[in-house]
Amino acid sequence: MLDDIIKKEEELQATLQTIKGLVEEHNIFPLKGMIEQLDKLINNSEFTLLSLRKWQIQNQKGETDVQTN
Repeated sequence: MLDDIIKKEEELQATLQTIKGLVEEHNIFPLKGMIEQLDKLINNSEFTLLSLRKWQIQNQKGETDVQTN
């Protein structure tokens, strides 16, 4: 289940980065005001992914420790 959540978050982050890139590349003026918000969302997504991966590693390590005991 955690793998699914991480995958969805990675997809979200990729989508946000694509939108930001398109806005910047094509100089879409009406959307320029969204760049700061997109940056915040991308940063939040990166933090979330780091936290989820850390939690996943800790859980896997815990499962390994339980199995060896």
